[in-house]
Amino acid sequence: RRNAEHYCATKPNNVTMNTLYLVPETWDLTVDASGNIAMASDPYAIAQDVASACRLWQGEALFDTSRGVPYKSSVLGQRPPVAMLTEWFRTEAKTVPGVVDATPILIFENRQLSGQIQITTETETINVNIAN
Repeated sequence: RRNAEHYCATKPNNVTMNTLYLVPETWDLTVDASGNIAMASDPYAIAQDVASACRLWQGEALFDTSRGVPYKSSVLGQRPPVAMLTEWFRTEAKTVPGVVDATPILIFENRQLSGQIQITTETETINVNIAN
């Protein structure tokens, strides 16, 4: 889960945002070599923050319940058009500080979603894989 600072902050030039490193396989915290909670750095931090934003269920962030993908009302038990999922993911990805643009490339087949979100920052393009 992301903290309120992650969703509310804008990233001014010359300011570094802090992102806790989440183990990709378990999405859990881990420690660094010194025993401190591990921190992620760019470009991985931006990719992880986009993944977190796209995993956010609408209403889950108590400080802004309008944020997130409407999984409960419009995805679970439904067959939303890929274009709608694409727009929801693009909108959420662009809320991440440092993301200039996002292009989700989604494949919805056999009730499973996969693909990637191509993120554009001021300096590079980052691919975030979506696995079912």
